[in-house]
Formats: sequence, structure tokens, C-alpha cells
Amino acid sequence: MMFIKKTSAVNGFTLLEMLVSLAIFAMLGLATYTVVNTTVNGHEAVLNQNTQLTNLQRAFVIMENDLTQLTQRKVRINGEEANDSFFHVSDYLFESESIGFAFVRDGWTNPAMVLPRSELQLVAYRLVERRLERLYFNFVDNEMGTEPKVQVLINDIESMTLSYFIDQAWTEELAQGELPLAIKLSLETDTFGLIERNFLIIKKTEVVKAT
Repeated sequence: MMFIKKTSAVNGFTLLEMLVSLAIFAMLGLATYTVVNTTVNGHEAVLNQNTQLTNLQRAFVIMENDLTQLTQRKVRINGEEANDSFFHVSDYLFESESIGFAFVRDGWTNPAMVLPRSELQLVAYRLVERRLERLYFNFVDNEMGTEPKVQVLINDIESMTLSYFIDQAWTEELAQGELPLAIKLSLETDTFGLIERNFLIIKKTEVVKAT
């Protein structure tokens, strides 16, 4: 007697099953990419915030050191005659794209007067291409065209404004020759929004004369 063994046919995936599988794998891949991309971007944002915060704190320390050493010394800016102001502030000062300000500070260390300069230093602050920059010169009174040394403090600054504490109130106007008790610096930043910092001005009784 002859037995015939029946074999079952091997069934493959249908086109519909293949399409469903590809769709599932595509969604899994997209979800994985989204998670990884979000993690990387979040990490970069945190690093950028930390960098900006460090730069901001360093800039405020530098400003505070300068302003607390502000000396009542008249200065000739850009070769012009010295006026009655100890704190110079105006739009576009030192090519600032908005407000700029300058003053003379004391305490620029020069041990035993070895270097050919005094311990007084002309410093200025300006906003250029969204950068807050500190300018400083080797000499207080400079000839017209003298190029300052430039120190970049903070990037991504939208705007900069100043207010002055005079007669127990804050004002945005400073008369020529007037020295406030405090100065408020307001910075509009991309990372932190509006930031304000107050700096106390220590008025010295002695007025340093220009040489």
C-alpha cells in the first residue's frame, strides 16, 4: 500500500503585513530620534545658560570693581576738552549702537610705578553687535584716534539702559557734572530676559585734577 504524505504550504507575509510592519518601525524610529534630539538640544540649552550665567556674573564683578573705584577726575574723550562731568553717558559713545558710558577709575595696580602710566584708568562700556564690551586705555587723556583695548563681556544682549539714584529717587536723566549715589544697569538678554543690577557709587571727597 502506498502512502502519500501531504505537506503543508509555507505561507509568507502579505503585502499589507509588510506595510504595517514598516509603518511600526518608522514610528519607533521617529520616536527614538525625537527623544534623542530633545535630549541633545536640552543639554546644549543648559550648557548655553550656564555659560551665559557665568559671563553675566563675571561682567557684573568687573563693572562693580570699576564703578566702586570711580574717581572724580575730568577726562578728555576723543581729544576733546575736558568738561565738568565725572561720568560720561550718551547715545553712540565710543561707537556704541545704543547708550555708552565712560569714567575714570582708580586702583589700576602699577607697583612702584614701574610701568609708564598712572594708577588711573579710563574705562568705557558699549553695546556693539549684541555684545556688551568693556573698553580701557593705557592713559586717561588720549589723543583723537587712539584705539582702546576691547574686552567682550556678554553676548546676545538686545538692549542696555541706565537709571540714576538722585535725591532719593530713580531717574533716567543725568545732568552734566552730576554724580548719582547709585546706578542701575538694565540689560535685555535672549537667555534670561530683563536683568537689572544696582551699583553703589562711592563719592570721594578729593577731586583729581587733569594733568
